[in-house]
Amino acid sequence: WTVRDVPQVFPEPARPPLTRCAQTLWLSTAADWPAVSRWYWTLCQPRLAATSPALTNAVHACVRGLGTRDEKIRALFRYVSQNIRYMGLTFEDDAPGYEPHDVRLTFDKKYGVCRDKAALLAAMLRIAGFEAYPVLIHAGAKMDEEVPLPYFNHAITGVRAPGGRGADKAGYILMDP
Repeated sequence: WTVRDVPQVFPEPARPPLTRCAQTLWLSTAADWPAVSRWYWTLCQPRLAATSPALTNAVHACVRGLGTRDEKIRALFRYVSQNIRYMGLTFEDDAPGYEPHDVRLTFDKKYGVCRDKAALLAAMLRIAGFEAYPVLIHAGAKMDEEVPLPYFNHAITGVRAPGGRGADKAGYILMDP
């Protein structure tokens, strides 16, 4: 690609992000957004399955005596939010990048980065009988809907909403533990 005669962009007060007002070229080898989603699920699924009896017992203790679906979801969200410390830095070789650690490890150590906390909450919700997933997002500039890229900087948790029809029609409650 060659670009010529492109006007220079100057900083201005309250200017939208540069990606919204300057020429950009996005390329991707991903076929579509569902392919990106499947890739992330493939990374996460074994980590969510790596539970422990202590983790399962903690889930049952959190939801014991609670009647409604919303009460149970809130209790598990509160548990992860308040008992699992966020560590903004990660120095490791075993799960760098987007891949979370095994949920039992995050649960046992009581800390993790956003992807670890999101995976732990998704696993706890699944143990309690809810359909839940870790979700990658990009906090900041809006991503292009037409160019599927694995360009994310944060992970949250999605749980299927009552009567939700799945990812094709929203249908998920998103939470940032």
